[in-house]
Amino acid sequence: MAAHLKKNKYGVWYLIDGYLNRSLKTKVKAHAEILLKKHVQGKLGLEPLPTVKTYYERWIETKVEPLYRKAQRHDYQYHFNRHILPKFAHVQLNQINTGDLVNLRVSLLNKGLSVKTCRNIIDSSFRAMYRDAAGEYKDLQGYDPFRHIQWPRVQLEKPDPFTAEERDRIIQHWIDNNFFYYPWVFVLFHTGMRPSEASALSWNDVDLEAGTVSITKSRYMGDDGLPKTSASNRTIKIAEPVIKVLELLPSRALGLKHVFVNKDGRPMNSKKWSQHNWAGPLKDLGIRHRKFYATRHTFITEKVRAGENPFAVAQYCGTSLAMLQRDYCGVIGLSTLEATREVFEKSSEKPNDFMVAGPGFEPGTSRL
Repeated sequence: MAAHLKKNKYGVWYLIDGYLNRSLKTKVKAHAEILLKKHVQGKLGLEPLPTVKTYYERWIETKVEPLYRKAQRHDYQYHFNRHILPKFAHVQLNQINTGDLVNLRVSLLNKGLSVKTCRNIIDSSFRAMYRDAAGEYKDLQGYDPFRHIQWPRVQLEKPDPFTAEERDRIIQHWIDNNFFYYPWVFVLFHTGMRPSEASALSWNDVDLEAGTVSITKSRYMGDDGLPKTSASNRTIKIAEPVIKVLELLPSRALGLKHVFVNKDGRPMNSKKWSQHNWAGPLKDLGIRHRKFYATRHTFITEKVRAGENPFAVAQYCGTSLAMLQRDYCGVIGLSTLEATREVFEKSSEKPNDFMVAGPGFEPGTSRL
């Protein structure tokens, strides 16, 4: 169909020409006809905006390390290829509207996805691409179809730590039944490192004589990348029992780069390892299942419960005091809840008075 005019429900004239669908920003038909004539003569300088697919294929190539974590690029690719492009591939960027996004959300929910996942797809991945496109194309500026979508408040999953007794039984199980992975489990329980951080740990990051570990990386999808947050980049002091356990690792004697490796000598993949190795021992021990990440929850909970300064614990674990107060204050038990709140509040008021993390913070361990 030849280039033509079309008026929207608000009386504004649009120029339609193939994929080009552009507002002429006028309600006067005579003015719109003049602009149409100029367009046909090639004097208006209007070109159609790219489709979602066309822009995405160029956009995703800019999401490279170290500017973006590999995990983030992977999420973008999965969300677009699996959920967004099947519905929006041939839609021009300026034709995306709130109603279409709401319909996409309904279709995702009908697939059984959680509200949190739906929001990650629409309000994170899709919106990130649209935001970058708006920086390139003036026609997208001033209108955000994502802004008016109402999202229900998502209830965050609270930490579900093991008890100290359960922790020690789990560790003993690995000593008795699969000693090779005992150091892996022990160190995670007694340092509070994220599994992805422990997986990325190299021997260059470890100083056994000084008793320190520098956490500067995380491992995801087989590659070492940036840590989860800027606060995650830290150096921690490790207790003597942790040093002794690290000295047991064969990777050091074999001259391997990574501290924790599997039985084939490859760096640990914490996700796959936990999928195949974590549930069985818990079942054998009669311990209620928690995620492998609960090793970190256990460390934090036990330190706060033992009276360690929450500000120091937060620094040690590469997180924030606000997160500890929000997620852990109610987990440590009613008997110490008020006392813990008091410490949280005091730490918040004068954090420097409690700055004992790093080399000055030496969390004890209960046993080898």
